[in-house]
Amino acid sequence: MIKVNLIGDDTKRDFGGYAQVLIGFFVLVALFSVISALHILQDKKLNSINSRIAKAEKRIKELEVVKKKVDDFKARNAELNRRIQIIKVLENNRTGPLYVMDALGKGIPKMAWIDEFTEKGLNAKLSGIADNEFTVADFMEALQKSPYFSGVELGVIKKTSLRNQSLRSFVITSRLDYIGKRGQKQADQKANAQNKPNQVKNPGAEAKKSGNDKVKK
Repeated sequence: MIKVNLIGDDTKRDFGGYAQVLIGFFVLVALFSVISALHILQDKKLNSINSRIAKAEKRIKELEVVKKKVDDFKARNAELNRRIQIIKVLENNRTGPLYVMDALGKGIPKMAWIDEFTEKGLNAKLSGIADNEFTVADFMEALQKSPYFSGVELGVIKKTSLRNQSLRSFVITSRLDYIGKRGQKQADQKANAQNKPNQVKNPGAEAKKSGNDKVKK
């Protein structure tokens, strides 16, 4: 005998639908878990990178302080070497009094160097290098203000380069005054001060002499 189920197997269909829903739910949960794990790992990596950046920035600041100290030391050392070189040049070429050389050394700007100093009679010739024309002008002005230099003139100035830096080579000529304008002025003032008392006493002496001459006559 053949049996026909006209109602259908609803129970199996409902179970299959629930199974698909559960599978989809677990898939979503698993996907969310993976995404969350990746997000956490990404945050850890980002925090680690930020921490390394902060340490690197701190180290850079510390190195900048050290670099500044090193640069300051190099600058002082360069200035010292420059002055030593100037002294050597002056000593090698020195024929005049020491105070003339001292005035020359004090008049040299920071960004100027003397390569040669020659002296013939009372004529001096200075050859050197400076960073620009203004430094040369400052040097000439300082020499002109010195009591031991007069008639300071610029002989030659031209462009030159040293270690890929644009510089100016120059030649300055000047007359030397070993006595010194200020020294001479002080000597004149001292002589004038000594002559003033004599000038006060002389009129009386002249009057007395004149009276004696009249008595003789």
